[in-house]
Formats: sequence, structure tokens, C-alpha cells
Amino acid sequence: MSFTKHNRGFTLIEILVAMTLGIILTMVMLAMFSSAKSSYTLQDGLTRVQEDGRIAMHVVAEEARKAGFRKPVWNDPRAGYSPLTTGSVNGADGANDTLQVMYMDDLDCAGNRNGAFDPETTEALALYKRVTFAVDDNQNLLWTCEYGPSPAELAVQRANQPIVDGVESFQVLYGVDTDFPPDFSINAWTTADSITPNSSVCMQSQYLCEVGGLINDMRDGLPVALKIGMLIASPENVGGESDTQSFDILDVAVAAADDNRLRKAYSTTVALRNLTL
Repeated sequence: MSFTKHNRGFTLIEILVAMTLGIILTMVMLAMFSSAKSSYTLQDGLTRVQEDGRIAMHVVAEEARKAGFRKPVWNDPRAGYSPLTTGSVNGADGANDTLQVMYMDDLDCAGNRNGAFDPETTEALALYKRVTFAVDDNQNLLWTCEYGPSPAELAVQRANQPIVDGVESFQVLYGVDTDFPPDFSINAWTTADSITPNSSVCMQSQYLCEVGGLINDMRDGLPVALKIGMLIASPENVGGESDTQSFDILDVAVAAADDNRLRKAYSTTVALRNLTL
């Protein structure tokens, strides 16, 4: 059998050229894919940090703004209570803080409206709600909610419910009024271990403050505002250059780990309610 010139195969040079072009095209496609993936990872990390930060700050600030709320607001001041409770803790050596506040609400921890009615207003009866925010060892911001007919009869309805993850630092400062009598202006910012939370009942009733023997505590400083700070990190590294930036989260300096995760610091200030003093 004879072969004509139309039946011959590729030459070695042609095969090498084709292989080279194929390799170049594959490398270009891989580079484009890698670039697109890096861009997506970066954008996703940025979105998570922004969304988680906004959600966490909104939830904590909303609860803090309710601290000390009474319903109806004209009820007997002798039935007052402390907007800040002893569950508020300052973390040792820059560790995460714990914030605990109390207020009255006609909605329980599950959002169900109380079926009993207030005889004075014919509205749903408001009971006592105590809310605690803390961060666990896995950097989850946790929410615990208790509800009941009195501060001594609270039942835990939601325990350690996660809100967001990636919380590397959660810090709280307390703005105190050291004037006597108080004018509800902030003279200094301090930590939970430097205040007597129960003295904040003085914000609701001078009578309660006097009969409770809290006048001296009030002289030491009456908490009238909260400053809340958080450092939020993305769930995974986003590539790029190493970054060991340090963040000031209120009174605590936090050195970021060299793990290529995005981080963003958040802070807000919330005034506590002052009612009848």
C-alpha cells in the first residue's frame, strides 16, 4: 500500500507547537479562574464582615436601649429595678466582656405577646425580661433571654442562642455620672468591675435609691450610658499579603492574627433611661 502526500500525519514541530499553545491557553484559563475565585472570596469576606457587624451591633444596641424601660411608665416607682444587673462582667486581661440588662416587655423571649392584661391600661401585661450577651470560645456572640413576673422569678426561655460568629473582641464601657446630685452627664468611662450595677436603680426612683441604701454607691458613680465595641473577622482567609494590624476596641488593644482574614471594628454609644430621679 502506498501513501500519498494527503495521508501524512503532523510533523514533530507541529505537535510541539500545538502542545505549547494548549499549555499556554490552559495556564491563562487557570489564572483567570484563580483571579475570579480570589475576587469572589475577598468580596464574600467583606460582605460577611459588614453584615455580621451590622447585625451584631444592631441586636445588642437595641436591647441596651430598652434597659430600664417600665410599662406603664407611670407605675409605682417603688416597684423599680436595676436596668444593669450583676451579670455584666469585665473580661480579665482584655478578654471578652459580658453585658446583662433588664427591662419590662409584653413580649416574651420567643416574641409571643403576653395573654394577661394590665388592669390599668387593658393592654397586654408587661413582665420582666433580662437579656445577656457573651462570646464563647468559638467566637460566637451568644444571646440568653429570661422572662418572668418579677426580677426574682425569671425563667430562661432562650439560652446561649448564637447571633453571629467571628467576634474576636466584645467590649463594654460604662459612662458614669459622678456628680451629686446627679445631672446625668458623663464624667468618666469605666468597666463593669468598677461600678455597682444595682445602683442604676437610682435612675428610676430616688425613693428606691434611699431605702435601698444605695446613696453611697450613687456618689461613686451612676451609670448613664453604655459604649459597645466589637471586632468582627471574616470566616476564612481571603488571601493577599499578611496583615498583623492592631485594633483598639474601646479600652482593649487587639492584635490581629496573621491569618489573612478580613477584620472590621465597630462601636456605638447608647444612653440608659433615666426616669423619675
